[in-house]
Amino acid sequence: MNSRQMTSRERIEETLAHREPDRVPIVVTSREFSIRYSQLTFADIWRDWTRYVDAQTTLVRDFHLDAAWDIWCTPAVDEAMGAHMELPEDDPPWIPRPFLKEKEDMRKLNTKVNPKKDGRMPFLLAVVKALKEQLGPEIPVIAWVSPPFRTACMLRGTENLYLDMLLNADFVKELLETVIAPCTEYGKALVDAGADIIATSNPVANNDCISLAHYAEFSHPYTKRMFSAIKAYRDIRILYHTCGNWDDRYDLVIDENVDILHVDKVDLAPFKQQWGQKIAIMGNVRSVDTMLQGTADRVEREAIACIEKASKGGGFILSADCTLPRDTPTHNLEAMVSVALSRGMSR
Repeated sequence: MNSRQMTSRERIEETLAHREPDRVPIVVTSREFSIRYSQLTFADIWRDWTRYVDAQTTLVRDFHLDAAWDIWCTPAVDEAMGAHMELPEDDPPWIPRPFLKEKEDMRKLNTKVNPKKDGRMPFLLAVVKALKEQLGPEIPVIAWVSPPFRTACMLRGTENLYLDMLLNADFVKELLETVIAPCTEYGKALVDAGADIIATSNPVANNDCISLAHYAEFSHPYTKRMFSAIKAYRDIRILYHTCGNWDDRYDLVIDENVDILHVDKVDLAPFKQQWGQKIAIMGNVRSVDTMLQGTADRVEREAIACIEKASKGGGFILSADCTLPRDTPTHNLEAMVSVALSRGMSR
């Protein structure tokens, strides 16, 4: 048993090395919750990014969290390449309509994206830099980057791209080859700004959306190339959130140079037995049913079950199974943290 209290960085690194840290790390995808916890709106943080930095810093310190999150602006690359991004008053930014209505619109894309100048990227890089400076070296900062397949879906329109995969695969691959460099360059820029962990998610590519064959052809090789390039650029950790059903493609995801799988609908015990030697697992107290709508007692029971199923031997990070809902009762997050602090100790 470890007798010294570790820093958050040490705790996560020990976990990723598949050794038991002093306690189970606690990492929640906390963008929306941190904004509401500090009584802000999305509009507030877009007007003044320092308020988001303060919100994340407050949340990390109040709840003993082991990592902070950037603004996790999913359309950042899409906007920089030419798409219109909307910024709702109190919801995440989004792309309301496809930029590529026809194949010929490809020529309108900005293919030479400069993260220091284009779109909202300078704003987002300033947030990462300030988070790193404010929290210091011992609290990891997680920053989100879009994988090429997701960016292609946002630029073309998801349903349009799915149809293109059937009718015009060459066009899809041309688009993927076009977006991979901007996605990669933004990832590198996040690392330069101070990100310790690069995160991604690809909800348009689970097996409820596309077949395994299509994933292997259109998503997997491009994400692998992007992460390989980012890791070659700097020694960095990769976190992949598998939102939805990924049962038939976890092997491909892990092969994409992923270090942490943030899992959703899995039974942690057999999942760790199958994949736990290759990656660390993060999860998976239910975000809506339990964290948002459940009682503190229910949160406690699920958190204990997660720890008992997956923490032995290291390689496990306690979290909700998806983004922590904005209106999660504070006492429910306190209950999850309390379990990690009291029951997540190395034995």
